[in-house]
Amino acid sequence: MTGRRGKKNKRKGNAMKNYALLPVLAAAAMTALATWGVGLAGEAALSPLPQEQVEEAYPRVPTVFLEPHPGPAGPSLQRSTTAGWVNILINKDATQQVQNEQQVAVNPLDPDNLVAVWRDFRFGYRRVGYGYSFDGGLTWGEGLFEEPTWPWHSDPGVTVDADGNFHAVILSYNQSANTNGLFIFTSTDGGVTWGDPVTVVNGVPNVFEDKELMACDRTDGPHSGNLYVAWTRFYTTRILMARSIDGGQSFLDPIQVSDGTGVQWPVPLVGTDGEVYVAWVDYSPDRIALDVSYDGGATFGTDKVVTDVELGDGYINGDIWIFSYPAMDADITGGQYDGRLYVAYADYGPSWDVDIFFRYSTDGGTNWSAAHRLNDDPVANGCDQFHPWLTVDETGTVSVVWLDRRNDPYNLWMDCYVTQSTNGGLDWCPNVRVSTVSSDPTAGQLDAGLLGEYIGLAAVEGRMNPVWTDTRRGHQDVFTSRLFLNADVTVELTPDTTTVPQGEVLGYDVTIENQTAEPKTVWGRAIVLMPDGSPYQGNPVVEPKAVQAGTPPDDIIYESSFEVEIVSADGR
Repeated sequence: MTGRRGKKNKRKGNAMKNYALLPVLAAAAMTALATWGVGLAGEAALSPLPQEQVEEAYPRVPTVFLEPHPGPAGPSLQRSTTAGWVNILINKDATQQVQNEQQVAVNPLDPDNLVAVWRDFRFGYRRVGYGYSFDGGLTWGEGLFEEPTWPWHSDPGVTVDADGNFHAVILSYNQSANTNGLFIFTSTDGGVTWGDPVTVVNGVPNVFEDKELMACDRTDGPHSGNLYVAWTRFYTTRILMARSIDGGQSFLDPIQVSDGTGVQWPVPLVGTDGEVYVAWVDYSPDRIALDVSYDGGATFGTDKVVTDVELGDGYINGDIWIFSYPAMDADITGGQYDGRLYVAYADYGPSWDVDIFFRYSTDGGTNWSAAHRLNDDPVANGCDQFHPWLTVDETGTVSVVWLDRRNDPYNLWMDCYVTQSTNGGLDWCPNVRVSTVSSDPTAGQLDAGLLGEYIGLAAVEGRMNPVWTDTRRGHQDVFTSRLFLNADVTVELTPDTTTVPQGEVLGYDVTIENQTAEPKTVWGRAIVLMPDGSPYQGNPVVEPKAVQAGTPPDDIIYESSFEVEIVSADGR
């Protein structure tokens, strides 16, 4: 929901050759036989595939790829940025309805535990879905939040505390009465189950609480564990914030953050000393503004200007509503760039197409660096980039994701792109396309408000997990991926994906590249994805296997090949 409509030297080792017999797709239970060329063999029973999965897959074939797997002797086997990344469907509904407006968080105590939230229309009206993963985003369980006060739900956000408890916030409202509230849910088991909703604010007459997001204090300071929910109160229109000092069991009365009115889209974050920042879009004039609290959210000071913008908000091709909202995070690692604030935002470029820009501050938001254009497609090419999100991981690496139209000369179809900086935002790696299929934003039913207003990103231990809106199945779904852009060792598949007749052999080369100056032992396992992006239920079809990569430019010391055969239960 929202309230204002606006203006408009590459060294490689030897290749491993792998073969996969394509499956006979059937509704019956399947079994998988995985045999390593070096003599290891194993067999595992698979659960029956849901009927809609079989119908979606037939007569096309799954994709076989190598999945990174942590090994005791070294780093994971990573996918190369020159090959396509695996794209994974999160929502499990069989409807043609809309899922969009995503956020995602990762458990600081378990990097394989992720929780995503999104706006979900599977019942034909606004609800909020959640997904949880315990294998780094490869497979997901999911469900819908139940908030009984009001029937419609929207605008989800998610955060996680230092103890690994996830907290999700939603807008709940009655459309006919224009009455609403904000509520949070807490999960202590990695997102599988959620407690009863806790009221942040509810039922204030003659106002509408909107566009809420949440942050948690994960520092070691005096306010550690505090939760902060910031939102816009229409129709005055001002930025408010409420805080919880008991881990989300209750919330204190909200206070006003913005000095003026005509503002919206607040984003809260916590700095390295526990200071609370809230940034937002200000429309008088169009700019990104910020305020800060040094007493755990009890009081705020005078608003500061982060940057002026030309966009503010407006519409791009496909009637998609976008904003110059501040996608912000802080470095709280204690490392070289500890204390820096980072912001990414969408704004008009030189030819009035929309680009993603970045700035950083080293003094708590008083002064900001010059704007840096993050998308590296040709300047003034007429292609829009929009819906950015930014996060900082425990190493201080800054990661940014956005939706990008550089691959469509008509500036409509979109892809998910990412980039990273490992030196405090001074330099950025080349943009990496994450989505393997471009999406038509006008596909399917659009009663959910087009694409929503944001997507999400989590990052940990060198891995990124973006979540974005994808229409490859003919309607809006929630997709994710597992990305390693700065890996010690990468793997590239050739071809990355292909289709051959059923019963024929699919062959592909796996090339391992050691990017370090010392030998590395890496681990990988073979995974199958169904054509709709959902994981095959018998994964992994080949268990983890170690490969030794020599010192560049030497060849791989140890080679291994395997073949995967998937047949129906009756052996056909």
